[in-house]
Amino acid sequence: MTIFTPDSEYRATSVLRSRMPLQSNFTYAALPSDDVHNASTGRNEAKHDSRTLHCMRTRTTGAVAITVTALNVIMLLISTTLFAKWYHSQHVLRNSEYRRATPYSPILDKFDLEPVTKKINGSFYPSRDGGSIARQQPNPDSDAIWDEWELTRVYPATREDIIKMGTDPSTVTKLEDDIWGLGDDAYATIFDVYHQVHCLNSLRHIAYGDYYNRSMARVHTVKQREIHLNHCIDILLQGIQCNANLDLIPLHWVETQEYPFPDMSINKKCVNFDGLTQWRKANTIDMDKYVEVMKMPEMNKPGVKELPAADQYYEYWGFDNPNHKPKAEGGHGLPMDVDSNL
Repeated sequence: MTIFTPDSEYRATSVLRSRMPLQSNFTYAALPSDDVHNASTGRNEAKHDSRTLHCMRTRTTGAVAITVTALNVIMLLISTTLFAKWYHSQHVLRNSEYRRATPYSPILDKFDLEPVTKKINGSFYPSRDGGSIARQQPNPDSDAIWDEWELTRVYPATREDIIKMGTDPSTVTKLEDDIWGLGDDAYATIFDVYHQVHCLNSLRHIAYGDYYNRSMARVHTVKQREIHLNHCIDILLQGIQCNANLDLIPLHWVETQEYPFPDMSINKKCVNFDGLTQWRKANTIDMDKYVEVMKMPEMNKPGVKELPAADQYYEYWGFDNPNHKPKAEGGHGLPMDVDSNL
C-alpha cells in the first residue's frame, strides 16, 4: 500500500514535468503600422459594403413591394368599377333586361316597361265574353280604343336623343320654344309601336270594308291606298322578323282532328302596354295645337332644312322631279343612282 505524502506529491509532479517535451523559445513582434491600418480599413470597408448591399436590397425589395401593391390596388379599382357598371346595367338600370334586345330609346330611361311572363290567349275560337277587341266585330267602344292606339302623338326628344338613335338632327322637326315652351332642345318624334298598331288597324278596316266604307273598290285613289296598304304589310312583316321570338307551340292530339292541333296559348314575355299607352298620352304634346301650328308653309322659317321628297312621289302624282336636277337649275343635284325614298 502506497501512502502519499506532501513530499512524494512534489516529487511526482517534478517527474511529470521532467518528462514533458521542451517547448521552443519564441518572441512576439509588433506588425508594421501600415499593415495594421490596412487590415483595419479592410474590415471597415467590408462592413460598409455589407451595409450598403443590405440597404440596396432593402430599398429594391421595398420598391418592388410598393409597385406590386399599387398595381393590385389599380386592378382592384378597375375590377370594382367594371363590376359596378355591369351590376348597374343588369340590376339597377331601368329596363335593363329590355335594353339588351333593343336599340337606344330615351323612353327606356323614363318609363318602366315592367316585363312579365304571362300566357296569351291563342285559342282558335273566340271566348264566350268576346275576349280581345281584336276579335270583336266593329263597334264604337272598341273603335275608341283602336283610335287612341293609332293616334299620332308627338313626343319631344332632345338633340342628343336623336343622335343616339342614329339620325341626323339637322332635318328633324324642331318644336320651337316660342310655340311650345319646351326650350331650345325639343325635336318631334312618334312611337313606332303605335305606328305598327295603326298598320294593323288599317288591315282590319280593309277586312271590314263594308262597315268602315274603306274597301279597296270604294277608294277613289286606289293606287295610293294600295301603296299605303303594302307599306303597312311590309312594316308589320319587318317588325315580326326583327323581333322573331323563339317560343315553341306544342301540338296536341285533339278529338275530331285528324292531325295534331296547335295550342297557341303559350307563355310570352309581355310589357305593360296599357301603362305605356297612358304614359304616352300624358307625356306628348297637344295634338290639336299641333294640327293648328305645324303645317307648312307657316313653319317654313329661314334656316329650316328639308329632306327631298321620294322619287316615287313625283312619279305617282306626275309632278316634275327636282331631285336629280343640277342645283344651278333649282334642283337638289342628287346622282341618278341615289334613291331619296323615305
